[in-house]
Amino acid sequence: MIFIISTYGVFVNILLSNDDGCKSLGLKVLRNALGSFGTVLTVSPHKDISASSSCLSVHRPVKTVMISERFYKVYGTPADCVHIGSRGILKKYPDVVFSGINFGSNMGDDVVYSGTVGAAIEGRHAKLGSYAISINSRDPKYIDDLPQKTKYVLDFVFTKLQTLKTVFNINIPDIPFSKIKGIRVSLLGKRKISKKAKKTLNKKNTFYEIGDVGMGIYTKGTDFHNTKEGYISVTPIMIDMTDTVVYKKLQKLL
Repeated sequence: MIFIISTYGVFVNILLSNDDGCKSLGLKVLRNALGSFGTVLTVSPHKDISASSSCLSVHRPVKTVMISERFYKVYGTPADCVHIGSRGILKKYPDVVFSGINFGSNMGDDVVYSGTVGAAIEGRHAKLGSYAISINSRDPKYIDDLPQKTKYVLDFVFTKLQTLKTVFNINIPDIPFSKIKGIRVSLLGKRKISKKAKKTLNKKNTFYEIGDVGMGIYTKGTDFHNTKEGYISVTPIMIDMTDTVVYKKLQKLL
């Protein structure tokens, strides 16, 4: 068997997705950067489908179209994309899964709703881990150096994180690369309660517009705090949502 060798060792099989859609700049930048680390299969939603969490389209077949070699668009969710890519298109499960680069932060409570994180969670069985990458602005000001920031993050992933096999949530502050102080491991932060849903009436129909997210709480050591301080935030997350504090209390009570 013949392997291609890079600076980081044997090239790996990479599955890439996102939730901003197959035409997003963040996807393009990450796809280009990942080409230095392995063979990339991109399976992305046909349009922006943010806030779709880990939703899978189990009630219908999902239309999938090849855009070009090793690049597919899926008429479904980000989790659909990773499922179809890893368990349908590829003959073997990918070594590593990436999702992003999302335009807009995914910190604290956001991980419950985020399609970017949902895609990474769907890729949790990858032996070298699964990574959701976001930049902390829906309309980033500093995108000219985004390839440089991306390479910096990927160098860290492939030298420090790839042996840990978990899901990592990564957030990059929207500042010039020259002002980024480094990378910090963060706890998930918390947001205040969301804004109220806005009610509108249209003839006999009632509509509600989902309220904006609540403000982040900048507790020291959290993703909100560390990105505000100028660091790239890396948070390991897991699918086990057990409240261990309450669990232990219940054990004593029962």
